[in-house]
Amino acid sequence: MNFSATALRRLPGLANPPLLSMVIAITLAALPHFARTPLWIPILYGALSAWRLSTAVQPGSPATRGRPGAALLKLAVGAGIVGGVLLSYGTLTGRDAGVALLILLAAMKLVELQSARDFYIAGYIGLFLLLTDFFYFQSMPSAVYMAICVLAFLSAFISFNDERNRLGAARRVRLAAAMLAQAVPLMLVLFVLFPRVAGPLWGLPKDAQSGLTGLDDEMMPGAISELTLSDEVAFRVEFSGALPTRSLLYWRGPVLWYTDGVKWVPDRRRQEPPKTSHRGPPVEYSVTLEPTERNWLFALELPEEPPLRGAFSHDMQIRTRAPVRDRIRYTLRSYPDYSLFASDHTELIHALQLPPGRHPRAVSLARGWRDEGFDDRGIVARALQMFNRQSFYYTLSPPLLLQDTVDEFLFQTRQGFCEHYAASFVILMRAAGIPARVVTGYQGGAINPIGNYLIVRQRDAHAWAEVWMAGQGWTRVDPTAAVAPSRIMQGIEDALPGSIIDIPLGLQDSALARSIWQQFSNTWDAVNNRWNQWVLGYDRNRQSLFLSRLGLGALDHPGLIIALTLLSLFLLTIVAVWLFRTGRRAGDEARRLHERFCRKLARRGLARDQSEGPEDFARRAGNQLPGSAAAIRFVTDLYVSVRYAGRLEDLPALRQAVSAFRPAA
Repeated sequence: MNFSATALRRLPGLANPPLLSMVIAITLAALPHFARTPLWIPILYGALSAWRLSTAVQPGSPATRGRPGAALLKLAVGAGIVGGVLLSYGTLTGRDAGVALLILLAAMKLVELQSARDFYIAGYIGLFLLLTDFFYFQSMPSAVYMAICVLAFLSAFISFNDERNRLGAARRVRLAAAMLAQAVPLMLVLFVLFPRVAGPLWGLPKDAQSGLTGLDDEMMPGAISELTLSDEVAFRVEFSGALPTRSLLYWRGPVLWYTDGVKWVPDRRRQEPPKTSHRGPPVEYSVTLEPTERNWLFALELPEEPPLRGAFSHDMQIRTRAPVRDRIRYTLRSYPDYSLFASDHTELIHALQLPPGRHPRAVSLARGWRDEGFDDRGIVARALQMFNRQSFYYTLSPPLLLQDTVDEFLFQTRQGFCEHYAASFVILMRAAGIPARVVTGYQGGAINPIGNYLIVRQRDAHAWAEVWMAGQGWTRVDPTAAVAPSRIMQGIEDALPGSIIDIPLGLQDSALARSIWQQFSNTWDAVNNRWNQWVLGYDRNRQSLFLSRLGLGALDHPGLIIALTLLSLFLLTIVAVWLFRTGRRAGDEARRLHERFCRKLARRGLARDQSEGPEDFARRAGNQLPGSAAAIRFVTDLYVSVRYAGRLEDLPALRQAVSAFRPAA
């Protein structure tokens, strides 16, 4: 870059290519944030940018630093920006408030844009603003958009150094793309070999993870009258062998023990994990879990051992010390055929807890079954038979339960989601003297045939029950299966055929459109999964695996740094040699073109002396041929630019100018 320029060209913004290019680049960098900020921030940014574009850089303009009134005005606007951000966010620190300040700081820098230093600082602020988009999204489309923005910034810098405006917008973009392509090999080397650390390179403020949704460790059946299915991915699973049958795909999460008659909560006591026994062949698989901001992991029932970053609780939930704020991958081995025992006798007492004075009709019904002489298995069968044979319905739009959530559901509305059935079933079992608890997690998932892995989405969230059977231990019972068997065997889509899932409106009635959309969705998710695994998930383990395939698995951190340095120097040397040879070839061609230019003048009686430089010869030729003076000056400037200043981008213009040159008589 040419740092010799001291001031921006004295033109209004819309007629000033460097200024206009920089405003466009910074606007592109800020654009994704506008949907996340209060409305006044994009409005103020647009007003400041428009003000700058309508202002010429000249003495007396609002953008001139030396004017006291302008300085006071900028100070007042700056104070208003700080106050507005403080009122909108309640703080000046954190991700959201910091990004808002950075957007308006970039706009303020555009207002005072005057010198070369201002221009480069504005560009660097814009590039940092572009980087903050990674605080929100790290998807492949975001990376492509950011690459486009980088091209815009490079084009703005090129335009600023193109002092004579010889390059059009298309040529500037092509040159910026060539510069970016030259940096790709070095970028790949840094990505592959740079030593990975155990955590992120920097810490994020608390609000960096706000807005993340997922399964909760509390449950309130009947408090919501309209449930919305989410297509957001909860996690993806790759199996090392055959996929288990859908009826076995129960992904265990939080276990809920206590209820006040409305809300169910977990048992937060810290106890040793229970004893388990496993039978039959295991299922080995790897889970890629999306960020949840929760302290638990999901596993297929029942895992043999927890992963490295997790530990079993006393009810066999896998818990982590820190919330899951980043996408993580872990490998497990589970046994679908298992026995799960109690950690101690106290656990069974807690599993009989009933809220005092609540659910009298449900308690009376269950105790009546016991009085009729049914044993534990008979009572379980009687409850499932009631759900199956009586008029119970599985729906996303259950009526609100305003008084007693269990009694109203069992004896009046009889319409509910999995939470209603799991909670009421556990109450019935406890009333009959059978220890029971609610287990939440996910059930099922959809196979992506493109990548051959299972996608479990938020809509697959599920709740079921576990009852204690003497001699057998904790046994899974899913009362939803008695009401809507298709929910377990085919998935949520078949259980609720009237709901539109995955398919955009207008396409759900066309089998061909649904097939094409499903193929596209699977392909896109497979590409995203690879991006997540090998780009966003390229941690120390992935790096070791990849280097082992290249025969470099023995490299430790010092070895990686040495290899990174040597390979980077090698690549830079190749680029330097290539640029030198390209420049020399361009210089030789420029010399040949100038000689052709001189021969054209010689045919008009103006021969160049051997001791005469190109500038002196152009001056003499212009004086003797005033009708061609401008063309002579133009060709000579291009020749000097290519041959001596190394501006290879001017070579096509020189070639065209020499071909078109016709000296006057």
